[in-house]
Amino acid sequence: MNNFWEKVEHWNAKLIPAAIVGLLIIIVLEVIGYFNESVHHFVELYHTPIVALDYFIIVIFVIDLIFLAIKAKTWKFFFKSYWLDIVAVVPLVIVFTIVSRVWRVAATAGKYTISQAILHESLEARKGISALSRSQKIAKYIRLAARSLRIVTKSRLFTKVTHHVHRHKPEYQKKHTKVLEKRNLKKNKNKK
Repeated sequence: MNNFWEKVEHWNAKLIPAAIVGLLIIIVLEVIGYFNESVHHFVELYHTPIVALDYFIIVIFVIDLIFLAIKAKTWKFFFKSYWLDIVAVVPLVIVFTIVSRVWRVAATAGKYTISQAILHESLEARKGISALSRSQKIAKYIRLAARSLRIVTKSRLFTKVTHHVHRHKPEYQKKHTKVLEKRNLKKNKNKK
């Protein structure tokens, strides 16, 4: 890698802790907003800057993921090791937003037709829109879960869990049994 990209990686790595803090603030505001009306009003008032900050944080994490992909030994190793990071940076809310807008366009197009079949479809679309409004509430929870997942993956909170996975490998068990045998020999010598 040339010097410029090393600097980009260095500065991006320095931005990750600040991005995690920003993401925590966004999550706390959204969770408190569910219970407190004034915080909910604040979140609704500043919805656009909050979403912009969220996307900026996603960009930081995507850049980090790109550098991880470049440094990975193979693609198989990359996907096996960083699959949770990949899932964390995919903004699922965008997918739900696109689907809901397409559905709204289809529903409003049905309102302007005259035939009985289209009228029937528009009634079905209204049912779908009411279901969609419920799905938008679900989308908030999905957005919250995705943000939480980003915090977990980028702060490496789960590394302690995966740290001891190597204990199940045969190499570790052989080495570990040799260490135990040496300890037992020392204990037996001390007893005599």
